[in-house]
Amino acid sequence: MSAETQSPPPPDAARTGWESRPDPGAHPMPPAGSPAEAIRDVLAKVAELREFAAYYVAAKVDAMKVTVRRIGILAALGLVGAVAGATVIVTAVVLLLRGIAGAFAAIFPHYPWLGDLITAVTFLAIPVVGILVGMRILTRTFKTSTVSKYEERKRQERQQFGRDVRDEATRARHAAGKTQ
Repeated sequence: MSAETQSPPPPDAARTGWESRPDPGAHPMPPAGSPAEAIRDVLAKVAELREFAAYYVAAKVDAMKVTVRRIGILAALGLVGAVAGATVIVTAVVLLLRGIAGAFAAIFPHYPWLGDLITAVTFLAIPVVGILVGMRILTRTFKTSTVSKYEERKRQERQQFGRDVRDEATRARHAAGKTQ
């Protein structure tokens, strides 16, 4: 057969992939449905999946960064607000105490320093007295609770054994006193 007698296949005829090569120096395309093409498709899908997974992880990491950034900003704003609030409270207390000291100084016009002294001693004594009273109340509460706990335990011992720790201690003391 000569080149003139050989006709090209019709454009709608099925091709195996070997007939057409866009570039004469390129590697031949394997036929459709061949193992090489399947492997190439799998590798392409794996690369695509890897890219999508990397995209997902990057988006999640960026979302966490945004969350941490927001928390940091809110913490800083909270700290600034707390400092500002504390400053306002301290200023108000100072002004109140200065006013009270001025009132005492007006009562004792010949001794204006006495107003500052009375105010300072009074307002320093208030927390000291509060702490002392609070400690006394807590100590009494803890003691009452502990005594009640051991009284209940002795009651249970009398119910269960017919005697309690105190009875046994008294018996042991009397037995020790007779042997001496």
